[in-house]
Order: sequence, then C-alpha cells, then structure tokens
Amino acid sequence: MQTTKFSIRWKLLAGFIGLTLLVLLVVLFAVSRILDNRIRNDINDNFNEAGKIFEQLQDIRYRQLRQTATLVADMPYLKAAISTGDVNTVSNQIREELAELLHFDPLISDTLSSKPLATSVDSVGLVMVFNEDGKSLGQLSSGQLPDQPMLKKTGVKSALEGQFPGQSHIWKRGDSYYNVITIPVTIKNQVIGALSLGYPIRNHEAELLAEVIEYEVNYFVEGQLLASSMTSLSETNKKELVEGIQNIQDRELNQNGRETVEVRMDGERWLIYVLPMVDTGTGKAQIEGYYAVAKSLTKALEPLHQLQRVIYLIGLGGILIAIILGITLTNHLTRPINLLLKGIRRIENDNYDEPVEVVSRDEFGQLTRTFNKLVANIKENLREKEALLAEIHHRVKNNLAVITGLLELEGESLDDEQTKRILKSSRMRIHSMATIHEMLYKAQDFNHLSFSSVMSKMVDALRDEYDAEEKGIEIEVDVEDLQLNVNQAVPCGLIINELVTNAIKHAYPGEASGKIRVALKNRDGQIKLWIEDHGVGIPEEVDTGGRESLGYTLINILCKQIDAELDINTEQGTKVTVSFERQNKKGASSAMNVA
Repeated sequence: MQTTKFSIRWKLLAGFIGLTLLVLLVVLFAVSRILDNRIRNDINDNFNEAGKIFEQLQDIRYRQLRQTATLVADMPYLKAAISTGDVNTVSNQIREELAELLHFDPLISDTLSSKPLATSVDSVGLVMVFNEDGKSLGQLSSGQLPDQPMLKKTGVKSALEGQFPGQSHIWKRGDSYYNVITIPVTIKNQVIGALSLGYPIRNHEAELLAEVIEYEVNYFVEGQLLASSMTSLSETNKKELVEGIQNIQDRELNQNGRETVEVRMDGERWLIYVLPMVDTGTGKAQIEGYYAVAKSLTKALEPLHQLQRVIYLIGLGGILIAIILGITLTNHLTRPINLLLKGIRRIENDNYDEPVEVVSRDEFGQLTRTFNKLVANIKENLREKEALLAEIHHRVKNNLAVITGLLELEGESLDDEQTKRILKSSRMRIHSMATIHEMLYKAQDFNHLSFSSVMSKMVDALRDEYDAEEKGIEIEVDVEDLQLNVNQAVPCGLIINELVTNAIKHAYPGEASGKIRVALKNRDGQIKLWIEDHGVGIPEEVDTGGRESLGYTLINILCKQIDAELDINTEQGTKVTVSFERQNKKGASSAMNVA
C-alpha cells in the first residue's frame, strides 16, 4: 500500500488549529482595534477638554491682568504723577508704590503658587506709563526709557484713543517677551496717558500652569520655543517640537483657532494641542505666539498596551488549548481509520485471522464492523477456494499418476524399442507435472511454492528411472531454497526434466561414466538454472533451435512461457543455462502453443 503524504489526522489537526487560530486572531485584532480606537478617542477627548480648560485659565489670566491694570490706572497718585509729565516722578511712583502692591501675584491664580514670582523689579513683570503722545513717562524696570514714542507697540495707540483692549498682546523688551495689556488713563473722561501691564513669558509660568492642568505647557513665540515646563528636553527633541508647531502654522489652524499634532520625542509619541496667544489679524506689528499643551500618548496608551498583552496571553492560551483539543479530537476521529488501515495491511500480507478493533459507536464503528464481516466472509471463501484448489491438484496428480501407469503398462506390452523410449519420455514428463501438483496439494500458498524440494524429487525420479548410478553417472544437485508460483514452477519442472533426461541419455554413451550438475540459484534478483556435463556434447546434426528435436522444441516453448533466456554452450561437454525473473505470470502453464 502506498503511504499517504498527508494523512487525514494531520489534515484534520491542521484544519482545526488553523480555523481556531484564524478566529482567535480575527477576534483579538478586532478587540484590540476597538479598544485602541476607543482609548485613543477618550485620550483625544480628554486632551481637548484639557485644552479648553487651559484656554479658560488663559482667559482668567487675561481678565485678571485687565482688572489689575484698570485698578492701577485708576489710582489717584498715578494720575497725579502722569499729570506732572515728569519722568522721575512717574518712575518713582511706579517703583515705590506699585512694586510692593503688584509683585504680580494677582496675575496668577492663588491655586498655582503661594510664593511670589520674583523679588526684583527687573524680573517681576512689565509696567510702563505713556503720555498722550505715546512717549514713555516711567517704567517698573530700572533700565533706560525708550527715546522714541511707543505708538508702534501693539495696543498703545488704541489705548491713547480711549479704547479698552479685547485681548492681550506680546511685547518684546530686550531679550524678554511679555504678555501685555494696555489701557487708557483718564481724568474726567479725558485721556491723559496709557498704562501697559504685562507678565513675563518664562519657564516658571509654564511650570505653574502645568501643575494645574497636569499637562506639559510650552510657549512658542516668533518661531522659537520660549518657555517650557518640559525642562529635560534635549536639543533634538526641542527641534522636533518646534518643527511640529511650525507645521501647524504652515497649514493654518482650524476654524476654532486650535489644532492637535502628534510628535515623537525621546522615543515617545506626544500629542501637542496648539492655540494662539493672541489674535494675529490686528496688524503687521503683532508678534505671533502660541500655547502648546503636550501629553505623552505613549504613557497614555500604556494601559491599552498592558490590556493588549493580557489579550495576547489569553489568545496564546486559547491557541494552546486549541492545539490540545485538536490533537485529542483528531486522535479520536482518526483512530478508527488507522485501525482500518492496519487491518487492510494485514489482509495485504494474507493475514485474515485478526479482526479490527471497534473503538467507536458512530459511523466509523459501523464501518469497522462491516469490514470485519467482509474479511470473515473473504477468509471463509479463501478457505473454501484453497480446499477446492488442493482437491483439484490432488485429483490432477492422481489422474496424471493413472496416465503414467497406463503408459508404463502400454510400454511393457510393446516390442518396438523406439516406441518404448517415446512412451518412457512422455511418462517422465507427465511424472514431473504430477510431482509439482503433489507439492501444490501439500503447499499452503500456491504463489510461493518451495521449488527446491520439487526439483530434488524430480531429479531422484529421473535417476532411478534411467538407472544413472548403474551406468556410473553421478547427478549432483545444487539448489537454493527458492520460491516460485505455479505458473513458473510447471514450465521450469518440465525444462529440468528434458535437460536432465537428455544429459543422462546422451552425455555419456556406451560404457562411459561422468557427472551431471544441476543448479538453481538467485543472482541479483534473477533466477538461473544450470545443467551441465563433461560428456560428448550435442551432435552437429541436432538442431537445438529447430523442430527436428522434440526435446529442444519443447524447451524453447517452455522458455518463452516464462520469459526465460536459453543459452547452450558445447565447448567442454554441454552447459545449458536458463535465466528468468520471478514473477506472478498468469496462465503461463495452462497451455503450450506448439504450432
């Protein structure tokens, strides 16, 4: 039986595990994607909410700044100092009266810090007073006042015109930037000057705001990262952050005036929520600035990643369980099939005695029981067939024995020696066939007949029939224990009968004596039969390939029946070699075509 390359067991196992693995992977992927999208949406929503809170805080800071500026502008001693138009008087009033009053603590909510922002007038913030022409009358800083009017500073001109600001503006003084609001100073509804009040844009403010909203806060002014609560950023990460904010500038903010961008820094993914500090559409002198609120998306997604790892572990456990269940299931399903295959192999080896074990109560069990019944019927039929064949061979052997006896009686009643020899040769040929049928009657397997015993028995009968020992002729038999089927055994037996008979009758004429060697060997899968003597050889007038010699005519016909090659060598006596391959050739001995 040809071995299958992929058994049903492996196909079932591969199909079950593959289907389970596919379902698990689809489910895991779907669950992972759903959770990922859900958590990402929650993060974005929370991030946007935090951005809105940040905007509200900035609005509160703006209102505080405006309220403080309004209160300061309404102080009588400041108005009186502005009315004098004296720079020293105004500066002294600002530094002596306002420095201790402001300290810029009101600019930040009390919830942010209980400590003052600074103790130096040069660092607490920006306070500047202008006359009605925009010329600087005084400032909180100890530095030198500008010589030129400050009308070009955003918000100054509109304040001197009596307008109150709707937003703060970004100013640059020296190397520092300030978030500034400018309001008019009036006496009896008459504008006598303007007051600019602002807080510095620096890391400290960013850090304080970051504590409140629990996100990182960055200030981006004029294309540079001016202040950040992310103090541990490397230069490379700062550059990536600036590039991300600039990309938003390049494509413009959305309709709500804000935008979110994703940036990778320090191997982490960050969401940056960007919104402008001031309205950039009020004029060319406006300094652009942006708030950038940052949140680590990698850390925010860490719970998701942990959940995904748990899901993957569950999936791996499911796969292992599927493998175990698959192996158990396929073993259960394929065991009856394997037992049936083993039963079929036993039948191929002519073993009909061992039934296949019934191990299931399903269709496989029913198939196994039916198979056992069929094998039992085949076994019974084979027994009947073998018994009939044995009886046939026995009857054939008996009939051939009767024919041999009749020929022997008929030969004794004749006086013609030539006729007697012909009858004797025919009787020995029939005796050879009878010997084979006798062995078949006793054999258990007609396809594996032990030909060595058949050959020895035939040679002994020829030796006795022709009185070989009395003539001084020794017959040596050298035969291996070879097995032939009946279709090759009968022709081979007749060939041996003819060749041994010829050797006994013609190899050593008169009073001569000698040896005849009969051998049967297996040489590399090919069976070789030798019959040789050292006698006078075959006369030239005898045509071994023609029809004049009945013996050799019969030998040639028999060789054709078993596809044998016949070789005759007469150099030193006579050596006849017959070579053929063992095979189950049907009908080879059923008839001889002598036409």
